[in-house]
Amino acid sequence: MEVTQEMGMTDKQFNGFVRFVLDDIKEVLEGMPESKEKEKLEKVAENLQKTLED
Repeated sequence: MEVTQEMGMTDKQFNGFVRFVLDDIKEVLEGMPESKEKEKLEKVAENLQKTLED
């Protein structure tokens, strides 16, 4: 019988991942023209930033 182990992430690892994604989003936003898509991506960035601050 095979035993599987669930892999999880520590809070520190999760925050590191969020920072990585947030940095990339901010870089993309810098070069984006104003648009609905940019507004949506800015909202995603705001939500990720709030996640880090909680």
